[in-house]
Amino acid sequence: MHLNFRVGLLIALGLVVLLPVSCTTDVDINAEPQDIWAVYGTLNPTDSVQDIRIASGFLPEGNAEDAAATLDLSLRGLLVVLRSGGQEWVATQVDSVQKEPGTFFEYQTIYRFETQGSNALEPGETYQLIVTRPDDASFELRSSTTIPDAINFSSPVVTPGPGGQRCLRQVSLENEYKIVFSRGDALGFEIRAYLDYTEDGISKQAVYGPTRMFTDGVRCLEEGSTMCYQFRDGEILRDLFNDMSPVPSRDYRYGVTEATRCNDNPEDLPDAFRFEVTAVDSAIATYRIANDPAFVDLNTVRNEYTNISGNGITIGVFGSVNTGTASAQLSPCAMYLLQLNDTPAPVSPCEF
Repeated sequence: MHLNFRVGLLIALGLVVLLPVSCTTDVDINAEPQDIWAVYGTLNPTDSVQDIRIASGFLPEGNAEDAAATLDLSLRGLLVVLRSGGQEWVATQVDSVQKEPGTFFEYQTIYRFETQGSNALEPGETYQLIVTRPDDASFELRSSTTIPDAINFSSPVVTPGPGGQRCLRQVSLENEYKIVFSRGDALGFEIRAYLDYTEDGISKQAVYGPTRMFTDGVRCLEEGSTMCYQFRDGEILRDLFNDMSPVPSRDYRYGVTEATRCNDNPEDLPDAFRFEVTAVDSAIATYRIANDPAFVDLNTVRNEYTNISGNGITIGVFGSVNTGTASAQLSPCAMYLLQLNDTPAPVSPCEF
């Protein structure tokens, strides 16, 4: 009996000691305010303009979703400069740019560089981004990127033709097919395939891809300075077919025929079917890998990657991409399966 009394007394005393702490429900989850700057931008030398998004970040006292829907966090009045070698670009502030529909505020401010003609960006060159604020000498954000080199294809390439002409290479996508191209200084790559065609005379386009970003050869072994990707049997054709959804009663054409597949000038060869490779610089590739849901540690926590530096907390990424294309001619089997150019069924087996 004495033992039970002592145990009960200890429990009671414990509750008395803990009671003042455990009963309070006032918890401040917000830390002291800090400057948070977000910068996002991707340079592409094939584009005539380059847009940079710069905003501030915050954690509101109230409902975060309500704040996101009503507040424009864009930073205005900044001096945004791009530099490479001895050349300099100064961005123009563009307000009230509509965003895609969603939870966040409908409009944003961007900073736009004009990059055409003599101001065009060059592959292989490094560009520094410098952001300052005229009314605050202490404010500065910086980043840099090296635009991936031009992409050169080893497969497919044009082939010699009659009379010194150059001809599109025929690709048999109903079978395994491998494309090979130069790696350059890019870290990641994506591939798409495009088919421009007409349905009863109306221009349309079917698209395969993009593939997942890859940093090593896919189902093939890259060698030296080249990168490769091997497609499975019919992989591209099935996607193009599903995109087209051809109807047997309609007429489908594409612009590569025996009359057009060769030309004295390779630049004038038709590009109705073409592969497109997008080379991704190390900054964007690393950012995408770091945020890929397939790569999460046991605590479901990943480090936030950014290549933006400056005063306060910085997030975001400033990087670059470059694209290259290679045109080809579809095989008779592929044209038959896609119902193009009235192609008859081949003698050899031809099916998805």
